[in-house]
Amino acid sequence: MTVKTKQLIIGVLGFAFLGSLIFVQAMEVARRRQEAGLSPHPIAVPAASKSCVECHDKSSPGIIDHWEGSTHAIKGVGCVECHLAQKTDADAFDHYGATIATIVTPKDCGRCHKTETEEFMASHHAKAGNILASLDNFLAETVEGHREPFNPHSPTPGHDVDLVNGMASVNVGCKQCHGSKVALLANDGGLITVDDLKPDDSGRPTNSEALARIKKDDNGAPLLDTSAWPNTGIGRLNLDGSLGSCSACHSRHDFSPRRARQPENCGKCHLGPDHPQKEIYEESKHGVAFRDLKEHMNLDAHDWVLGEDYTQAPTCATCHMSGHSRNGGRVTHDPGERISWSNRPPISIVMDTDAKGAVIKEKDPELRQKLIASTWQEKRQAMKNVCLHCHTPKYVNAFYSQYDDFVVNYNEKFAKPGQKIMDVLHEQELITNAEFDEEIEWTWFYLWHHEGRRARHGASMMAPDYAHWHGMFEVAERFYQELIPQARELVHHAEEAGQTAQAEAVDQVIEDVLARPEHQWYESAKKLVEAGKASLVEPPPAAVAPDAVDSPANATPAATDDAATPAADAAKADTAKADDTADPATEKKADGGTDTPPDA
Repeated sequence: MTVKTKQLIIGVLGFAFLGSLIFVQAMEVARRRQEAGLSPHPIAVPAASKSCVECHDKSSPGIIDHWEGSTHAIKGVGCVECHLAQKTDADAFDHYGATIATIVTPKDCGRCHKTETEEFMASHHAKAGNILASLDNFLAETVEGHREPFNPHSPTPGHDVDLVNGMASVNVGCKQCHGSKVALLANDGGLITVDDLKPDDSGRPTNSEALARIKKDDNGAPLLDTSAWPNTGIGRLNLDGSLGSCSACHSRHDFSPRRARQPENCGKCHLGPDHPQKEIYEESKHGVAFRDLKEHMNLDAHDWVLGEDYTQAPTCATCHMSGHSRNGGRVTHDPGERISWSNRPPISIVMDTDAKGAVIKEKDPELRQKLIASTWQEKRQAMKNVCLHCHTPKYVNAFYSQYDDFVVNYNEKFAKPGQKIMDVLHEQELITNAEFDEEIEWTWFYLWHHEGRRARHGASMMAPDYAHWHGMFEVAERFYQELIPQARELVHHAEEAGQTAQAEAVDQVIEDVLARPEHQWYESAKKLVEAGKASLVEPPPAAVAPDAVDSPANATPAATDDAATPAADAAKADTAKADDTADPATEKKADGGTDTPPDA
């Protein structure tokens, strides 16, 4: 072979290699433009869904526009592929030749997304519907409304209202995040749910009698109960026995990964007075960095791996679900895998979980160890592996030391004593078993469910204002200014009513709590006021010349802890009144309101 021939071959190969590089680069640029929405990507409309797309493009174009922007559209997954149903399904109906169901459940998504569905079904997210039997839902169904329709006070001009729907608050509020129990209307005027249908493992109903009672419209489609649908609650109880709604996070019909990766996506549910994770995140340095560097975070990436695709800032998904360079890019659909404390109940507990993912509450060390399938330390290490992409080990360990100390302080100073006081009030029957019929029950609920959760969540997500001013400051105020005085007033009423033994039992618990060193400042101040040695209103300090402020000779002697503490705490004991005259309700809380998903 001559030199010229060799040169020619090398030249051809070189141009071929260069051409391939240019082609690959062009393909990557085109992909990036498509992901960013700067250019259309190819759409594959499957034959089974062709008529659906054509029809809905005219009747509801927003649905088709979203679908065309999805990965489903690229891969040829259309309407029928997701909404496909069997004729034996309870909610199935014929729609222009295709047997479909309106509601797409995790069991449906699991036909293609098996791993993701299994992870989700094992998560606490999927069990969020348990709130339907908890104290929280008693509030919406009874305190805020009524479990039966009731008559209006007067006509509403322009709106004919014969009966008021007392369940309106729970339908629009609680169920929209936690999930509804999907129900079909029955011919006899009742409702048909998963409890009636008794589906088998494949989701097929086994109760033919319930199937026969389903009410249908003129086109043969089963009628869904409007109190349960529309609903994309994360713990929805579906007719096929599955739990949850994938579209709670992956908005239909585009299922955008970009949107799911952003904190606003979680804000529908994780905000507000009792679990303000979104607001806390926005205050934190993490949230500040995200807003500033959002455009550099490669949110459109196919895999979106921390440490490879981005490092600018974490989002909710980054910390709780997304893959990173230290775990091989593995995404999880169980947000609890990296949470080491459960801060949702009145008293925080560590996240040791059993084989089914349930938090272990057993206190005996030996029995507890036998139940543990995943320890809180393992979960913490999983979270630390995320943190270490941006922080040093010393920094991460120091943060967790501060966080643990904060949660333990909340538990030991306020939560456990508060729970102990409420328990003895129930045991001694100084308050009824009905919830929220007495003032102290509202006080306790605010303390742990609102202020206590805000404090703990603020500490867990590095938001100092929520940890302190919106958190522990309000916890302390609620404890000293309301809970203790109200408990003492109940003791006083019991003594007046001749319930001496009961009053003494409760009073002993209160005194034992306040006798501890961490509460001495409060008791000492109260005793000084009672003895006339301190004023409820401290006089303003005398004016001091600026030059003399720092002079030891002119400085005002430091007040002792006893004298300097505002003594108004005990004053409310004379005026606070427990609302124990209300008609007792019959409902009882199922689990202290702790059936909601765990929050970090």
